[in-house]
Amino acid sequence: MAFTPAQVALLDANRELVECRRLFHVAFASASYRLIEGSTPDTLGGVTWQPAHDWVQAAAIESGGPLEAVPAIYRIGKNPLPLLLAALDNRAEWWGRPIQQYLQLYSGGVPVGPMVSMHRGKIRDVKKVQTAELEYLEIRAESPLDIRNMTPLGEYTDRDQQRRSAGDRGCEFAPTLVGKVITGWLRG
Repeated sequence: MAFTPAQVALLDANRELVECRRLFHVAFASASYRLIEGSTPDTLGGVTWQPAHDWVQAAAIESGGPLEAVPAIYRIGKNPLPLLLAALDNRAEWWGRPIQQYLQLYSGGVPVGPMVSMHRGKIRDVKKVQTAELEYLEIRAESPLDIRNMTPLGEYTDRDQQRRSAGDRGCEFAPTLVGKVITGWLRG
């Protein structure tokens, strides 16, 4: 669905009053959450979105190239849901589950036009991050194209590993292992 000429005219006429809010839809194996930025719920397209109360944050999404798998990073803080805390120990609860991020434009507090899809991906990692000042869960979601970057063992290619951990030299080291026997770390 696209913006109608009337919606475009409304947004144009009220430029100072236009705001945008991000929406997040996360579908874990046992529960699904629809959250909208802010502290008030909203109903869009017949679906009710619950207020996020700064519970979820999203890092800036990289643009990437055509057909390039680009991850989205979400931070879950301020008392994460018990389901998420339990998910740390239950990979089946989150691995490969869909997560979507949308953008909704508002003019004078009223939604205008359709939700714009910003990122659609599958959850690939959930980890707990703790520092002296902060504690939160980090969710990494990959776009549907990430599967083409997987090797038979399910690890990322050198290009993708460099993107995530700059300076990682694992793939440069691997050729020196030709002819050697490695035990104890390969998945069975």
